[in-house]
Order: sequence, then structure tokens, then C-alpha cells
Amino acid sequence: MKTRVFADANILIAGSASDNGASHAVLKMAEFGLYTLVVSRQVLDEADRNMRKKLPHVYPQFVALMSRLNLEIAPDPPAAETARWVGIIEAKDAPILATAVLAGVDRFLTLNTKDFTPEVAAQSGLLIETPGEFMMNIRAIIDSTL
Repeated sequence: MKTRVFADANILIAGSASDNGASHAVLKMAEFGLYTLVVSRQVLDEADRNMRKKLPHVYPQFVALMSRLNLEIAPDPPAAETARWVGIIEAKDAPILATAVLAGVDRFLTLNTKDFTPEVAAQSGLLIETPGEFMMNIRAIIDSTL
């Protein structure tokens, strides 16, 4: 079974805005089918909104890349599941965390280490990594899916 990796909006933004860096590599490897990239509708909407507002000159690249990724879009979590995580993480991030937990992903990638802390990882049971950490572990991830 293919590894399933949840990407936060900041990964989609950073990976689309630059041809360099770990976020871009994460997206390219997903495009090549090395693992399944999982997102929520909220993640896609946030990335789209921020790309249009803050990086409009890169927006066409973002749209093109998203269309090539064959994303798995996880369903939005029930309100009760989101509420369960408020207090553990900021309310704005609770639906993202809840979606990843319910989706049963193998890894959760984010650049937001301020909110998605080791404590959040421990309480949620998610393996939360930055793209850089993920890249350091990629050989084991790929070997496990082949």
C-alpha cells in the first residue's frame, strides 16, 4: 500500500512558489507517484486564497501543479471531532489536525512548527514533520512502498 502523506497549506504554497527547497521536492515526488499526497478542502482553499492574495504572479504555476498531483481530498471532519482538538492546538488549525487524524495518514507535513508541536504529535498520534525532516527520511518511506 502506498504511503499517504498529509500536506498543510504552507507546503503547497512554498512548493509552488519556489523550484528549490524541500517543499517543492515533496510536491514533485508526489507528482511522480512515490506516495499519495492527502489534503483537505480547507487546505486547498487556504493555499488558493493565499496564492491569489500574496503571490499572484505564481498562481498559474500553483494551479498547474495542483492539477498534476492527483491529490486525495479527505472529507471535512465532523464538528465534534474538530472540537476535540481545540485546546490542544489553535482553533484555526483544529480542523486540519482532525482531518489528518481521521484520514489515518502515515505522515503530516507542515512548516508551522509553532502550532504543530511535538506535543500535538504525541496527543494526536501523527508523525508530524517539516519537509526537510521528511526528505531526510525519504529513502525508508520509498522502500516501504515498493
